[in-house]
Amino acid sequence: MTNKLTGSRVMYGADYNPEQWPIEIIERDIVLMKEAGVNAVTINVFGWGMIQPSEDIYDFGKLDRVFDLLERNGIDVVLATPTAAPPSWMFQNDPTMLKVNEDGQRVAHWSRQAYCPNHPSYRREIRNIAKVLAERYGKRTNLSLWHINNECILQCYCEYCAEAFRVWLREKYGTLERLNESWQLWQWSLAKSDWKQIMPPIGGMSHTSVSLDYKRFLSDSNLQGFLAEKEEIARITPDIPITTNFYSIDFLGQIHHEWAPHLDVIAWDSYPPHKDYAVWAAFQHDYFRGLKNAPFLLMEQASSNVNWKPYNPAKRPGMMSLQSYQAVARGAEAIMYFQLRQSRGGVEKYHSSLVSHGTESDNRIFREIKKLGHELEKLDNVLRTRIEAKVAILFDISLMWLVEWNKTSRDIDYRDTVTAFYRPLYEANIPVDVVHPGSDLSGYDVVIAPMLYMFEKGVPDNLRAFAERGGKLVMSYNSGMTNECDVVEYGGFLRPIDDVFGIIVEEVDALEPDMCNRIERSDGSRYRTDKWGEVVRLNGAEAIAVFLDDYYAGQPAITRNRYRQGEAYYVATHPEDKFIRELLLGICSEAGVSPLCPNAPEGVEITVREDEGRRFLFMLNHNPVSIEMDVRGDRDWAEGIAWQDLLRGENVEGRITLAAYETVILEATAPR
Repeated sequence: MTNKLTGSRVMYGADYNPEQWPIEIIERDIVLMKEAGVNAVTINVFGWGMIQPSEDIYDFGKLDRVFDLLERNGIDVVLATPTAAPPSWMFQNDPTMLKVNEDGQRVAHWSRQAYCPNHPSYRREIRNIAKVLAERYGKRTNLSLWHINNECILQCYCEYCAEAFRVWLREKYGTLERLNESWQLWQWSLAKSDWKQIMPPIGGMSHTSVSLDYKRFLSDSNLQGFLAEKEEIARITPDIPITTNFYSIDFLGQIHHEWAPHLDVIAWDSYPPHKDYAVWAAFQHDYFRGLKNAPFLLMEQASSNVNWKPYNPAKRPGMMSLQSYQAVARGAEAIMYFQLRQSRGGVEKYHSSLVSHGTESDNRIFREIKKLGHELEKLDNVLRTRIEAKVAILFDISLMWLVEWNKTSRDIDYRDTVTAFYRPLYEANIPVDVVHPGSDLSGYDVVIAPMLYMFEKGVPDNLRAFAERGGKLVMSYNSGMTNECDVVEYGGFLRPIDDVFGIIVEEVDALEPDMCNRIERSDGSRYRTDKWGEVVRLNGAEAIAVFLDDYYAGQPAITRNRYRQGEAYYVATHPEDKFIRELLLGICSEAGVSPLCPNAPEGVEITVREDEGRRFLFMLNHNPVSIEMDVRGDRDWAEGIAWQDLLRGENVEGRITLAAYETVILEATAPR
């Protein structure tokens, strides 16, 4: 068994749903778990109806049996509270517990997460089931982790949410006068004279200030439900760690940095696209690791294809293992899947799994899963090592809403812009933390803030302090446009830290698809720009590139301002990828931040996990062909060090070959 959260082995397994299977299938599945090297399963995620078939009846027979079988086979349990899927009798008892969608229509109970998170009956029932489960299973020796709810991104617009929203607003703003001023509601005669006049923004985004606060309120509502369950569980099982599984940042709902302090460990579910999967997943691993600056759990992924995207190609041979190792390389200490056995019905019956329809384990996917499971058994020493990054990318999930609501061009996308500034660092194998703008920045040498559209309270001071201490700060266009209420500050954009950048933004130009511009650096190098341009006036800064075309030809496009001990760069347009790469790698070099392996072949991802006395070098080949590379390196941590292949148990010197989609993990042994 593991030692709970700080266990001695990488957690490897999947969601398992015993309510879907007869006991003889469950017994067969446990044999397959052992064969595949599975050492943990998440159970009971959606099993509320099985363990509480009616209001006054509990039936733990099958769940008890499953616990017993898993315990006898040395398999740990991540026990979920099934509160994402209340049973039908609960909605029959009180139909108002069904959520109301953004269009104002109450849903029917034909899916999970059909409830209102603020309904008093729901809050009462989730506390009760959490307490009952903790009392029954809290002393089980193979209980390793509590998993509360599932992907808590639920949204509701019912009368219970309306009243709770008014309470939330009173606590935040105190008076209607302050709310009216904060939201600028005198425009269009929207000012409120009674709290009852405030309703949820049914029909979609209308006034951006109320829409933003309602999204924040919903995140808080789901968090309060989580905390209600956590309180019951922690009271009974204080030594068992507690988490929930975040969904990809592309599925909006939770404001993760506000949840993170309440989780004992961060866990998230990764379903990357088929194309460009590597940078997509790397960014999110860095983001979720950054929430606590600590290792995390990959709680779900697909063994091959999923069923819910517009197109669902299978993962090619080797890609499943490669994507799993990428998670470990960037901080994961659990590799889990959804799910162990494919469902026979419902919308997820074609979602890939460990045990598939028809051939079950006699197929390529299971053979890959089995191979990976037994390889992960060799990575125990990697646990609790860390990734040391001197570069941070600032990312605020709230901006995904705000930029979408406020953009003046359909081509402007916050996530795409952040990725454009992240990609060159990823491709150069420079370690990066993705953190919230309000995070502690004192440990970084370079901080990059792409499209930081909104300055929440405290963020300007945080950025100013970073530059004052000697850091290099890079900010892109469409930044500092509004305050935390999505209201423009007096004095214009970038207030109140325009002096840090030494510029004044006079005007923005949102370009159509057939429009573009060019910029030129002082050395004569020229680059194409598109999507966006800003007319910038120097106010202490220097221009390191200027526009060449249109009415703002000759005006600054990229600026640099020396501020106290540091420097602040501003990128007033969207340059081509080559320019972004040259700019950021140049800034990193000036700050003394260099790639882990400067001569790594294209498509090879390099990371290092280490702590005192332990160092592990991960090399991941994302190419569909084999490549060769030299592991001797030219960094102080690589030069003169002896390496051992952790998976093969062989000493490694000089050049190595990585097969297509192969991962090689080297452990530093004694110096030469």
